[in-house]
Parts: sequence; C-alpha cells; structure tokens
Amino acid sequence: MSPSEFYIKELQRALSEQALFIRAFSVTSSSSLQAIASVTLLEGNNVTIILTNQGYHADQSGATPFETIEDLLQSVSPLYAQKRQLALLDALEKWSSHQLPNKGQG
Repeated sequence: MSPSEFYIKELQRALSEQALFIRAFSVTSSSSLQAIASVTLLEGNNVTIILTNQGYHADQSGATPFETIEDLLQSVSPLYAQKRQLALLDALEKWSSHQLPNKGQG
C-alpha cells in the first residue's frame, strides 16, 4: 500500500467497523498526510472526522486528537456510546450463556 493510500483506507476501515453505531459516512478527501470523512451520527447531525499521523480529530472536538475512532465517536455522540454499550452487553450475555458448565459431566 502506498503512503498516499494509507489514511483513506484506514479511515474507511475504521468507519466501516462502526456502521452499526453511525448512520452513514463518506470519505470526502485524502492525501499522503490525512483523510477526511463526513459522518452522520445517530442523532442526525454531521461531524467531520480527520485522520492524521496524530490520530483522529473531529471538527467539534477542537485540537484534541483521539487514538481510536471509538473514543472520538463516544465523545461526540451520546447515542453512539449508548448503542455500543448495549451491543457489548448483548455480546457478553450471549458469550456467557455458552460458557456455562455442563453439569453431570466430568
């Protein structure tokens, strides 16, 4: 992968993984130094997310970079945080129901 492709591919991958917790996204521009996407949050408002060598930035978060897309989205979208937490709890519940010991065997 060439340096000019890294940021766009990484931003697309990161946002694709969050598809259940955002309404939509579109990468609007990229260069060898950054990629920029417009993201529609569950609340319906749009936020611009920029990925650079310093991390993820949102137009709403000022100059504070985030190490992960999850941290950034959690800081700008209460519904993202709520829906993601419910999904994690559901996954843990399903996992724990499969981990119950089989009684009478041993």
